Amino acid sequence: FPGLNVMTVVTIGVKITNQGDLPGYEFVLIKDSTYAVGNRLFVWFFNKVTGKDKESSNKKDDGDNQSTFSLNKVRVVVPTLSTENNTMISFESNPYLRVQVQFPSFLLKAIPGATKEKSEKTGSDAMRKVLDADGPAALDAFQQEYVRWLES
Repeated sequence: FPGLNVMTVVTIGVKITNQGDLPGYEFVLIKDSTYAVGNRLFVWFFNKVTGKDKESSNKKDDGDNQSTFSLNKVRVVVPTLSTENNTMISFESNPYLRVQVQFPSFLLKAIPGATKEKSEKTGSDAMRKVLDADGPAALDAFQQEYVRWLES
């Protein structure tokens, strides 16, 4: 919505796994929190729809309306020769992401033509589009930092 920005802050744990001589990495979501900023009316509506208006004073991150699980296994692929006869390091990423969101039933009834199935498909397609757009760049940045670390 114009006038509403939804922000997410995540804490991710990293575990180094052994694959013979080459390391592998597992990135797992430890905690996430989502909040909205912008137009007060839109923020209020966001908080109502997501259940954030019912959160207790202990700041439980996402109430009972959302649960997220994320695991990404990254492994070093056996080095190959590049065109300059230098060893080239490659990575393979195997991500898994599951987000479950519960919307109040009145919301589906209030939006003409909205169904649970259509909402799930729209949400999944939107997430897939973001991951497809951002994933390769993140993996490239990881590769560059890994090579920089090796050379230091």
